[in-house]
Amino acid sequence: MYYPETWNPLKMLTSSLAHGGWMHIFGNLIFFMAFAPAVEALIGSKLRFIWIIVFISLSVGISYTLSILMGNSEPLPSLGLSGVVMGMIGLSAYLMPTARIKVFCWFFVFWKTFYVPVWVLAIFYLGWDMLTMITADDYHDINVVAHVFGGVAGYMYGFLWLKERKEETREELDEEIEAMKISQKFGKAREKAHRYHRTTEKSKIAKDHVLDLDKFMSHIYQYVKTHRDDEAIYALLSRYDLSTPMADLEVIYKRIEVWGTSRTMLCFARLIIHHLDTEKRYGRAIVYIEKCQDISPHFVLPDLAKTLFYARFAIETGKLKIARNLVEDSERRYGSKVNSDQCREFELKIAKENVDILL
Repeated sequence: MYYPETWNPLKMLTSSLAHGGWMHIFGNLIFFMAFAPAVEALIGSKLRFIWIIVFISLSVGISYTLSILMGNSEPLPSLGLSGVVMGMIGLSAYLMPTARIKVFCWFFVFWKTFYVPVWVLAIFYLGWDMLTMITADDYHDINVVAHVFGGVAGYMYGFLWLKERKEETREELDEEIEAMKISQKFGKAREKAHRYHRTTEKSKIAKDHVLDLDKFMSHIYQYVKTHRDDEAIYALLSRYDLSTPMADLEVIYKRIEVWGTSRTMLCFARLIIHHLDTEKRYGRAIVYIEKCQDISPHFVLPDLAKTLFYARFAIETGKLKIARNLVEDSERRYGSKVNSDQCREFELKIAKENVDILL
């Protein structure tokens, strides 16, 4: 059990796994299994899923201790998975708000099962516990603080650190939710027919996309090979921009790269570097900067304001040649748009590090 006055992080974790009896663990696991498996599948990493459980457990323990210090409740020891369960509900509400959970409801001898969206269940359970926490004088030995802050911790973890993952899985999740709705309403046979239709449709779209891309790239190839780079660049930038997924841009770049060095390749690389920079994938951006410098040593970045940043990054990662090419002859290349004094400082630092390497 976790005693709130101890601030013991190990007990914060073990108390989440310990339970007061079979009904206690059985009740918690019903709710855990209703939400957690789908969350784990969406996250796509067992280690990250375990870390989220640890994060919620620690958040629950710290929140409970703080509430005791504020004098909100009696300092009773705590145990049980319910804080983590509420965290899974909160995280589900962020990752898959429109997914529907099967609910069993009964009234004396009457009972019924129906499907409720995750966001509705999250509001119901969290709202109920929050109302209890605010208004009740006695929680009847239930740690409602753990419930509320577990739910908040789960949602906030998703909001802060799983935005990209949510976007990556959005299309697949929407398709799965649609298939499940059909299964729930019309049965498994209709669901299988729907999945087959969607698979066939996606296959056709993929084939059409490949044919369209091949046709488009054949035009670009003709432009590049006849030294009409301006037309090639205009056509590429009319079709691709910063909203294009990075994976698609890299596929195009590899095709252009096979044709040999060209102004088209350098210009398209600038778009990729700019895209990577907006995503803060600086290491990957350095890879493309190096590719371009191998063709043109004085290659200029798409955003001149980032010249010193990437020079510093290259120095810190041991890519001294890239840094030197970025800051060399800065006054002539950049004018007042880049700090020449700082460029000279970087040049001296690079020269010194090169001497140290030789020694």
